[in-house]
Amino acid sequence: MSANQSPPKTNGWVESATNAANTAGGHVANAAIATRDYLAGAANTTTNTAQQKKEETSGFLANTAQTAKENVANAAQATRDYVAGAANTTTNTAQQKKEETSEYLTGTNVMNTAHGAVETVKNAMGMNEKK
Repeated sequence: MSANQSPPKTNGWVESATNAANTAGGHVANAAIATRDYLAGAANTTTNTAQQKKEETSGFLANTAQTAKENVANAAQATRDYVAGAANTTTNTAQQKKEETSEYLTGTNVMNTAHGAVETVKNAMGMNEKK
C-alpha cells in the first residue's frame, strides 16, 4: 500500500456479513418454529384421529356385544319355549295313552269278568256239561 492510500474499508463488508448471518439465523429460527408447529399439529391430529377411532371401535363393540346378548337371549327363550311345548305335548300324549290304556284294560277286565260269570252260571246250572 502506498503512503497516500488509506486502508480498505472493511466495516461495510463486516456489517453486510453480520446482516446476512442475522437474516439467515432468523430464517433458520422461523423454519424451526414452523417445523415444531407442523409436528405439534400433526401429533394433535393423530391423537384426535386415534381417539375418534377408539370411540368408534368402542361403540361398534358395544353394539356388537348388545346384539350378541339379545341373540343369545332370543335363542334361550326359543329353546325354553320349544322344550316347554315338547314337554306339554309329551305330557298330553302320555295322559291320552294312559286313558286309552285304562279304558282298554277296563273293557278287557269287564269282558273277562262277564265271561267268567257266564261260565260260572253255566257250570252251576249244569249247562256246561257235555252230553
